[in-house]
Amino acid sequence: METKATKYAIVKQSIKQQIKNGTLAIDAKLPTEAEYAEIYQVSTITVRRALTELAKEGYIKRLKHKGTFVTSPISAAATSHLIALLLYSEDRNDSSYIQIIRGAQNMAASFGYSLIVEWIDADAAQEAEAMRKMLDLNVEGLLLYSFDPAKSVENYRYLEGKGIPFVLLDRYDPGYPCYFSGCNNYDGGAMAARLLLEHGHEKIRFAGYHFFLKSEQERYDGFCSKMRDAGLNVSGENLIMDIDYDMLAAQIRAGEVTALFCCNDRLAVKTIRNLRERGLRVPEDISVIGFDDWAACPDVERELTTVRQDFTEIGANTSYLLLSRLQGKLTGNPVKILSDVSLVVRKSVCSNPFRNP
Repeated sequence: METKATKYAIVKQSIKQQIKNGTLAIDAKLPTEAEYAEIYQVSTITVRRALTELAKEGYIKRLKHKGTFVTSPISAAATSHLIALLLYSEDRNDSSYIQIIRGAQNMAASFGYSLIVEWIDADAAQEAEAMRKMLDLNVEGLLLYSFDPAKSVENYRYLEGKGIPFVLLDRYDPGYPCYFSGCNNYDGGAMAARLLLEHGHEKIRFAGYHFFLKSEQERYDGFCSKMRDAGLNVSGENLIMDIDYDMLAAQIRAGEVTALFCCNDRLAVKTIRNLRERGLRVPEDISVIGFDDWAACPDVERELTTVRQDFTEIGANTSYLLLSRLQGKLTGNPVKILSDVSLVVRKSVCSNPFRNP
């Protein structure tokens, strides 16, 4: 059952879209509140709230004893053509986030929109506050890179109730249908496993970072699928969480682990450094693959074999989905766009030293 908030938002968005596409011309007189109530099958209170917000945003003007009229393009333009990106990041100088912003911004510009970027932390309550801030700026839609989408579902419902379109970026909650843009994590996981298998590795571990994220789970699923295709058993031992580097080093020396697929480059670089501090060599003692093609550390460009995702393309796809929704080109069931990934082979993988000849 629709809430009153949802009903007024639907009325508001409908009238706004008619103004934007020219169905309601400049200076045209709008139907009365009673007439709109009949058209949309809602109460006059619901209509009044929708019209009040449209007036605040500059789309209409209400003249006493005369009626309600569509305003000039100039007054509406002052508060329209804005979208916002709410972006969670552990490191705001990380080039991957800059690429996402660039892709989203360029796509928005091609549609005649400007992009506002708001950095957020891992707290869903802080994300909600950032949403309200953006709505006060009259943004027409939101791109969302949440820390944990499962904990942000109430925030997404809040936007739905307001009639504000949004698209999730990089990560999503599988239990909450949504428009989404990310990369093909499953294929990336399969690519990493296949390369290690080709080098004779069978004792491979997957190292998680934030394994509650669907993106990491999909990488693990792709990894497991390729391992099973090779006739290898996959169990809980193949998944490492909260790496104990002393224990891992001992397992490597004993030949119990010969290769490691880290769910992202940040963890791969950290792991390589910790293992080197314990006297181990990469790739001679342990082969390591990452995911992302993260350029924040010189070690990556020089050494780390990884699965590359195109952050600029993902950012652009996210904007495209949102702007297509705003223009009425996408309706109905949610759409997901997955960008292709590719394997970048450098120096952190070699043949299994324990391989049987």
